[in-house]
Amino acid sequence: MSYPGRLLRLILLVFAAPLVAEPLRVGVSFAIPPYVITHEDRGIELDLLREAFAGSDHVPEFTYLPLERTFRMLEEGKLDAIINVKPGMLNNAHLSQAVITFHNRVFTLDKTAFHTMRDLQTLRVSAFQRARQILGKEFAELVDQNPHYEEVARQEGQVQKLLLGRTDAVILEQRVFYYYMTQLLGQTEGSVRYSSDRVRQHDLFPPTQYHFAFRQATAQRWFDRQLSRMKEDGRYERIFAAYGASSSYRNIKASP
Repeated sequence: MSYPGRLLRLILLVFAAPLVAEPLRVGVSFAIPPYVITHEDRGIELDLLREAFAGSDHVPEFTYLPLERTFRMLEEGKLDAIINVKPGMLNNAHLSQAVITFHNRVFTLDKTAFHTMRDLQTLRVSAFQRARQILGKEFAELVDQNPHYEEVARQEGQVQKLLLGRTDAVILEQRVFYYYMTQLLGQTEGSVRYSSDRVRQHDLFPPTQYHFAFRQATAQRWFDRQLSRMKEDGRYERIFAAYGASSSYRNIKASP
């Protein structure tokens, strides 16, 4: 084979070789099923990320951490992206278009007298991390005066405490609450059997649109382009449907 022929063959081999995808380090808060199912390394939001970056030079790699720590690590450059961010919550990050809509609700038992947001000032309240920043100024001012208010990283424990009467009110995204409640129904702790009959939900907060945050603008722009295509061709809605859900934020279960 002539020299030009060998050179051409070498060039073709170089360009035909598969590119090695680089990891995209994504910080994910502890299990918030069906959005994030930690022990299965999947969920609506994880599947959206994987689908969006399929065929790119990045492969999402998920690290499960407390929500507060994901924010800190992104700002320190130890992560490339995090999920579930609102504008104004981060500095030096590139936010995607709105990815998902959550509807946070207050859940109580039927014996708890609950009528308005002001009742959260005196009850034992358990909320998700960063609820103060997400749920508005009025909410933050009320719970700041409540010594029995807490924010926790693991939501399963919140639902369990409510069903056992160990807290008065739980603030949680509706799909997450009902996912965990379904897991607990029929189980017992000591002589107490978990039951959903006494659970009441209260609609105090408007739906919240969340974005994903990226350290690099190129990754954010890629994700936005692909997410728009997924919404247009139906893949976005099919990912929700795979978990028995839809992208609609409308009430999924009314109080008895």
